[in-house]
Amino acid sequence: MPKQIITTEIEAPIEHVWHLLTFPKEIEFWAPNVRDMRIEPNGSFAKDSTRHFNLDLGGKDVTLDTLVTHYMPGEMFAETVTGGSAGVHEKVEHLKVIFRMILLAEKRCALNFTIDYEMKGFMNKMLEKVIMGTLLSQYKLWFERLKTYAETGRPV
Repeated sequence: MPKQIITTEIEAPIEHVWHLLTFPKEIEFWAPNVRDMRIEPNGSFAKDSTRHFNLDLGGKDVTLDTLVTHYMPGEMFAETVTGGSAGVHEKVEHLKVIFRMILLAEKRCALNFTIDYEMKGFMNKMLEKVIMGTLLSQYKLWFERLKTYAETGRPV
């Protein structure tokens, strides 16, 4: 399976970045196309919880649902796409994303993001660079904005 890794160094305490990454109302301040995100059950972020995203993709309102498959509080979580009108689960199978926090210094950390995937069907495999390139570009933008928000406290 193809694997991509993005690492973003952030001049902020690891606990703060973890909070910004996992608390639903914070995500809307740094992820530009996330209109809303909720967690079920009970709004608690943990293993086997589902995150429901409402997104603006190119002016179109879509949804994306993910299942948290692994969870170590303050350190890492992994999730897989399970549904939503964005249709990612229809083009990509075995899609797994891992968010891992790395402590670099007292007030400095890194977010290490890994994505593993396998494209579904011949046409999607032919369009892999376009489909996954767009998705990876979106994640890179998100993490640069997360960095700015964590370091300055200003929504981006």
